[in-house]
Amino acid sequence: MKDILVSVIIPAYKAGQYIEETIQGVLNQTHDNFELIIVDDGSPDNQAEVIAPIAASDNRIQYIKQKNGGVSSARNHGFRLSKGDFLAFLDADDIWLPNNLEVKLAKFATDKAFGLVHSDMAIMDGNSQLTGETKSGKEGYILDDLLSWNGTCVPTPSSILVRREVVEKVGGFDLELSNAADQEFFFRVAKDYKIGRVPEVTWWYRVHDNNMHSNIPVMEKDALLAYQRAEENKLFKSKAFRNQCFANMYLIMGASWWGDGHNKSKGMQYLLKAITTHPPAVGKVFKKLFS
Repeated sequence: MKDILVSVIIPAYKAGQYIEETIQGVLNQTHDNFELIIVDDGSPDNQAEVIAPIAASDNRIQYIKQKNGGVSSARNHGFRLSKGDFLAFLDADDIWLPNNLEVKLAKFATDKAFGLVHSDMAIMDGNSQLTGETKSGKEGYILDDLLSWNGTCVPTPSSILVRREVVEKVGGFDLELSNAADQEFFFRVAKDYKIGRVPEVTWWYRVHDNNMHSNIPVMEKDALLAYQRAEENKLFKSKAFRNQCFANMYLIMGASWWGDGHNKSKGMQYLLKAITTHPPAVGKVFKKLFS
Protein backbone atom coordinates (compact mmCIF):
# COMPACT_ATOMS: atom_id res chain seq x y z
CA MET A 1 0.00 0.00 0.00
CA LYS A 2 2.81 2.43 0.80
CA ASP A 3 3.94 2.50 -2.83
CA ILE A 4 0.53 3.70 -4.08
CA LEU A 5 0.59 7.36 -5.09
CA VAL A 6 -2.58 9.29 -4.28
CA SER A 7 -3.29 12.63 -5.93
CA VAL A 8 -5.20 14.97 -3.62
CA ILE A 9 -6.87 17.85 -5.45
CA ILE A 10 -8.20 20.90 -3.58
CA PRO A 11 -10.15 23.51 -5.56
CA ALA A 12 -9.80 26.74 -3.60
CA TYR A 13 -11.93 29.89 -3.82
CA LYS A 14 -12.35 32.37 -0.97
CA ALA A 15 -10.88 29.71 1.32
CA GLY A 16 -8.42 31.83 3.27
CA GLN A 17 -10.28 31.36 6.55
CA TYR A 18 -10.20 27.56 6.55
CA ILE A 19 -7.69 26.17 4.09
CA GLU A 20 -4.73 25.97 6.46
CA GLU A 21 -6.63 23.40 8.56
CA THR A 22 -7.61 21.56 5.40
CA ILE A 23 -4.03 21.34 4.14
CA GLN A 24 -2.76 20.26 7.55
CA GLY A 25 -5.24 17.39 7.54
CA VAL A 26 -3.69 16.15 4.30
CA LEU A 27 -0.13 16.54 5.57
CA ASN A 28 -1.04 14.52 8.68
CA GLN A 29 -2.11 11.44 6.70
CA THR A 30 -0.68 8.10 7.81
CA HIS A 31 -0.47 7.20 4.12
CA ASP A 32 2.09 9.83 3.20
CA ASN A 33 2.77 8.86 -0.42
CA PHE A 34 0.65 11.59 -1.97
CA GLU A 35 0.86 14.69 -4.09
CA LEU A 36 -1.31 17.64 -3.08
CA ILE A 37 -2.48 19.86 -5.93
CA ILE A 38 -4.16 23.09 -4.82
CA VAL A 39 -5.93 24.95 -7.61
CA ASP A 40 -6.60 28.60 -6.82
CA ASP A 41 -9.69 29.41 -8.88
CA GLY A 42 -8.98 33.12 -9.27
CA SER A 43 -9.81 33.82 -5.64
CA PRO A 44 -10.02 37.51 -4.60
CA ASP A 45 -9.36 36.92 -0.89
CA ASN A 46 -6.14 36.35 1.07
CA GLN A 47 -5.88 32.61 0.52
CA ALA A 48 -2.66 32.93 -1.52
CA GLU A 49 -0.94 34.44 1.53
CA VAL A 50 -1.96 31.37 3.53
CA ILE A 51 -1.25 28.71 0.91
CA ALA A 52 1.99 29.89 -0.69
CA PRO A 53 4.32 29.54 2.34
CA ILE A 54 2.91 26.11 3.20
CA ALA A 55 3.37 24.93 -0.39
CA ALA A 56 6.94 26.20 -0.41
CA SER A 57 7.75 24.14 2.68
CA ASP A 58 6.73 20.71 1.29
CA ASN A 59 7.74 19.40 -2.14
CA ARG A 60 4.63 17.22 -2.31
CA ILE A 61 2.48 20.33 -2.75
CA GLN A 62 1.77 22.07 -6.05
CA TYR A 63 0.03 25.43 -5.79
CA ILE A 64 -1.29 26.69 -9.10
CA LYS A 65 -3.55 29.55 -10.09
CA GLN A 66 -6.12 29.77 -12.84
CA LYS A 67 -8.61 32.33 -14.07
CA ASN A 68 -11.91 31.87 -12.26
CA GLY A 69 -13.77 29.04 -13.96
CA GLY A 70 -15.72 27.39 -11.16
CA VAL A 71 -15.20 24.38 -8.95
CA SER A 72 -15.55 21.82 -11.77
CA SER A 73 -12.92 23.59 -13.85
CA ALA A 74 -10.53 23.66 -10.88
CA ARG A 75 -11.05 19.95 -10.11
CA ASN A 76 -10.52 18.99 -13.74
CA HIS A 77 -7.39 21.17 -13.94
CA GLY A 78 -5.98 19.40 -10.91
CA PHE A 79 -6.79 16.02 -12.42
CA ARG A 80 -4.96 16.86 -15.65
CA LEU A 81 -1.84 17.71 -13.64
CA SER A 82 -2.06 14.66 -11.39
CA LYS A 83 0.01 11.48 -11.55
CA GLY A 84 -1.56 9.26 -8.89
CA ASP A 85 -3.26 5.89 -9.36
CA PHE A 86 -5.99 7.15 -7.03
CA LEU A 87 -7.65 10.56 -6.89
CA ALA A 88 -9.15 12.41 -3.92
CA PHE A 89 -11.15 15.63 -4.38
CA LEU A 90 -11.11 17.58 -1.13
CA ASP A 91 -13.12 20.76 -0.58
CA ALA A 92 -11.07 23.63 0.83
CA ASP A 93 -13.03 23.94 4.09
CA ASP A 94 -13.24 20.28 5.17
CA ILE A 95 -10.79 18.34 7.34
CA TRP A 96 -9.47 14.79 6.95
CA LEU A 97 -8.57 12.70 9.97
CA PRO A 98 -5.10 11.08 9.80
CA ASN A 99 -6.27 7.60 8.71
CA ASN A 100 -8.54 8.80 5.90
CA LEU A 101 -6.44 7.65 2.93
CA GLU A 102 -5.08 4.55 4.64
CA VAL A 103 -8.46 2.98 5.41
CA LYS A 104 -9.89 3.78 1.98
CA LEU A 105 -6.96 2.19 0.18
CA ALA A 106 -7.41 -0.85 2.40
CA LYS A 107 -11.09 -0.97 1.41
CA PHE A 108 -10.20 -1.02 -2.28
CA ALA A 109 -8.02 -4.07 -1.65
CA THR A 110 -11.06 -6.06 -0.47
CA ASP A 111 -12.99 -5.94 -3.77
CA LYS A 112 -11.64 -5.27 -7.27
CA ALA A 113 -15.14 -4.18 -8.38
CA PHE A 114 -14.92 -0.97 -6.34
CA GLY A 115 -14.43 2.09 -8.54
CA LEU A 116 -15.00 4.62 -5.77
CA VAL A 117 -14.82 4.37 -1.99
CA HIS A 118 -16.23 6.85 0.52
CA SER A 119 -16.44 7.07 4.30
CA ASP A 120 -18.69 8.48 7.01
CA MET A 121 -18.46 12.11 8.05
CA ALA A 122 -18.91 14.19 11.18
CA ILE A 123 -20.34 17.68 10.87
CA MET A 124 -18.57 20.73 12.29
CA ASP A 125 -19.44 24.39 12.39
CA GLY A 126 -17.55 27.42 11.11
CA ASN A 127 -15.35 27.35 14.23
CA SER A 128 -14.25 23.72 13.69
CA GLN A 129 -16.44 22.52 16.55
CA LEU A 130 -18.25 19.22 16.06
CA THR A 131 -22.04 19.45 16.21
CA GLY A 132 -22.53 15.82 17.22
CA GLU A 133 -24.22 14.97 13.90
CA THR A 134 -22.78 12.37 11.55
CA LYS A 135 -23.74 11.14 8.08
CA SER A 136 -23.02 7.94 6.22
CA GLY A 137 -23.61 6.69 2.69
CA LYS A 138 -24.22 3.36 1.01
CA GLU A 139 -22.30 0.48 -0.51
CA GLY A 140 -22.93 -1.60 -3.61
CA TYR A 141 -24.40 -0.89 -7.02
CA ILE A 142 -26.28 2.21 -5.94
CA LEU A 143 -27.14 4.05 -9.16
CA ASP A 144 -30.90 3.70 -8.63
CA ASP A 145 -30.60 5.03 -5.07
CA LEU A 146 -28.60 8.01 -6.32
CA LEU A 147 -31.06 8.82 -9.08
CA SER A 148 -34.13 8.45 -6.86
CA TRP A 149 -32.59 10.63 -4.12
CA ASN A 150 -32.98 7.71 -1.72
CA GLY A 151 -31.14 9.10 1.29
CA THR A 152 -27.45 9.97 1.46
CA CYS A 153 -25.58 7.67 -0.92
CA VAL A 154 -22.14 9.31 -1.22
CA PRO A 155 -21.73 12.20 1.24
CA THR A 156 -19.67 14.80 -0.72
CA PRO A 157 -16.51 14.94 -2.87
CA SER A 158 -14.38 15.27 0.29
CA SER A 159 -15.45 11.74 1.25
CA ILE A 160 -14.27 9.95 -1.88
CA LEU A 161 -11.24 8.13 -3.17
CA VAL A 162 -11.57 7.03 -6.80
CA ARG A 163 -9.42 4.98 -9.14
CA ARG A 164 -7.70 6.99 -11.86
CA GLU A 165 -8.96 4.64 -14.56
CA VAL A 166 -12.53 5.39 -13.45
CA VAL A 167 -12.17 9.15 -13.99
CA GLU A 168 -10.48 8.50 -17.32
CA LYS A 169 -13.41 6.30 -18.39
CA VAL A 170 -16.42 8.30 -17.18
CA GLY A 171 -14.92 11.77 -17.58
CA GLY A 172 -14.34 14.55 -15.09
CA PHE A 173 -16.69 17.10 -13.57
CA ASP A 174 -19.26 18.87 -15.75
CA LEU A 175 -18.15 22.47 -16.32
CA GLU A 176 -21.76 23.71 -16.42
CA LEU A 177 -22.42 22.46 -12.90
CA SER A 178 -21.24 23.70 -9.50
CA ASN A 179 -22.99 22.34 -6.41
CA ALA A 180 -24.49 19.35 -8.29
CA ALA A 181 -21.28 18.54 -10.15
CA ASP A 182 -20.39 15.89 -7.59
CA GLN A 183 -23.88 14.33 -7.75
CA GLU A 184 -23.78 14.11 -11.55
CA PHE A 185 -20.23 12.67 -11.41
CA PHE A 186 -21.41 10.02 -8.94
CA PHE A 187 -24.23 9.10 -11.36
CA ARG A 188 -21.71 8.30 -14.09
CA VAL A 189 -19.38 6.37 -11.79
CA ALA A 190 -22.21 4.33 -10.26
CA LYS A 191 -23.46 3.34 -13.72
CA ASP A 192 -20.36 1.21 -14.31
CA TYR A 193 -18.80 0.56 -10.90
CA LYS A 194 -19.52 -0.75 -7.45
CA ILE A 195 -19.31 1.87 -4.69
CA GLY A 196 -17.57 1.02 -1.42
CA ARG A 197 -18.14 2.46 2.04
CA VAL A 198 -15.78 2.64 5.01
CA PRO A 199 -18.19 2.57 7.99
CA GLU A 200 -16.29 4.97 10.21
CA VAL A 201 -15.85 8.73 10.44
CA THR A 202 -12.59 9.67 8.73
CA TRP A 203 -13.28 13.33 7.95
CA TRP A 204 -15.19 16.40 9.08
CA TYR A 205 -17.61 18.38 6.91
CA ARG A 206 -17.87 22.09 7.63
CA VAL A 207 -21.29 23.79 7.64
CA HIS A 208 -21.22 27.57 7.31
CA ASP A 209 -23.02 30.40 5.53
CA ASN A 210 -20.86 30.17 2.41
CA ASN A 211 -21.61 26.53 1.58
CA MET A 212 -22.67 26.25 -2.05
CA HIS A 213 -25.81 24.32 -1.14
CA SER A 214 -27.14 27.38 0.70
CA ASN A 215 -27.64 29.12 -2.67
CA ILE A 216 -31.06 27.80 -3.72
CA PRO A 217 -31.21 29.38 -7.22
CA VAL A 218 -27.89 27.71 -8.09
CA MET A 219 -29.06 24.48 -6.47
CA GLU A 220 -32.21 24.61 -8.62
CA LYS A 221 -30.34 25.23 -11.88
CA ASP A 222 -27.83 22.49 -11.13
CA ALA A 223 -30.39 19.88 -10.07
CA LEU A 224 -32.41 20.35 -13.25
CA LEU A 225 -29.30 20.12 -15.42
CA ALA A 226 -27.90 17.10 -13.55
CA TYR A 227 -31.10 15.16 -14.17
CA GLN A 228 -31.14 16.29 -17.79
CA ARG A 229 -27.62 14.86 -18.10
CA ALA A 230 -28.76 11.60 -16.51
CA GLU A 231 -31.54 11.34 -19.07
CA GLU A 232 -29.14 12.10 -21.92
CA ASN A 233 -26.84 9.34 -20.63
CA LYS A 234 -29.77 6.88 -20.48
CA LEU A 235 -29.26 6.13 -16.79
CA PHE A 236 -32.94 5.53 -15.94
CA LYS A 237 -34.01 1.88 -16.18
CA SER A 238 -37.56 2.72 -17.30
CA LYS A 239 -39.81 5.68 -18.05
CA ALA A 240 -41.77 5.03 -14.85
CA PHE A 241 -38.57 5.06 -12.80
CA ARG A 242 -37.45 8.22 -14.60
CA ASN A 243 -40.70 9.96 -13.63
CA GLN A 244 -40.35 8.83 -10.02
CA CYS A 245 -36.79 10.19 -9.86
CA PHE A 246 -37.72 13.52 -11.44
CA ALA A 247 -40.68 13.83 -9.05
CA ASN A 248 -38.39 13.27 -6.06
CA MET A 249 -36.05 15.95 -7.37
CA TYR A 250 -38.99 18.34 -7.81
CA LEU A 251 -40.05 17.60 -4.21
CA ILE A 252 -36.60 18.58 -2.96
CA MET A 253 -36.70 21.78 -5.02
CA GLY A 254 -40.20 22.59 -3.80
CA ALA A 255 -39.33 22.04 -0.16
CA SER A 256 -36.17 24.14 -0.54
CA TRP A 257 -38.02 27.10 -2.03
CA TRP A 258 -40.92 26.71 0.41
CA GLY A 259 -38.65 26.63 3.45
CA ASP A 260 -35.14 28.10 3.23
CA GLY A 261 -35.98 30.01 0.04
CA HIS A 262 -38.98 31.75 1.63
CA ASN A 263 -40.83 31.53 -1.68
CA LYS A 264 -43.99 29.49 -1.16
CA SER A 265 -45.30 30.27 -4.64
CA LYS A 266 -42.25 28.78 -6.36
CA GLY A 267 -42.19 25.94 -3.86
CA MET A 268 -45.80 25.08 -4.69
CA GLN A 269 -45.04 25.09 -8.41
CA TYR A 270 -42.43 22.38 -7.91
CA LEU A 271 -44.65 20.38 -5.56
CA LEU A 272 -47.45 20.38 -8.14
CA LYS A 273 -44.95 19.44 -10.83
CA ALA A 274 -43.91 16.45 -8.72
CA ILE A 275 -47.53 15.27 -8.60
CA THR A 276 -48.14 15.69 -12.34
CA THR A 277 -44.88 13.91 -13.15
CA HIS A 278 -45.51 11.02 -10.76
CA PRO A 279 -49.03 11.06 -9.19
CA PRO A 280 -48.10 8.77 -6.24
CA ALA A 281 -45.93 11.67 -5.02
CA VAL A 282 -49.07 13.36 -3.72
CA GLY A 283 -48.61 11.71 -0.33
CA LYS A 284 -45.06 13.06 -0.05
CA VAL A 285 -46.29 16.53 -1.03
CA PHE A 286 -48.85 16.59 1.78
CA LYS A 287 -46.16 15.39 4.18
CA LYS A 288 -43.88 18.28 3.11
CA LEU A 289 -46.67 20.81 3.52
CA PHE A 290 -48.16 19.69 6.81
CA SER A 291 -45.40 17.94 8.77
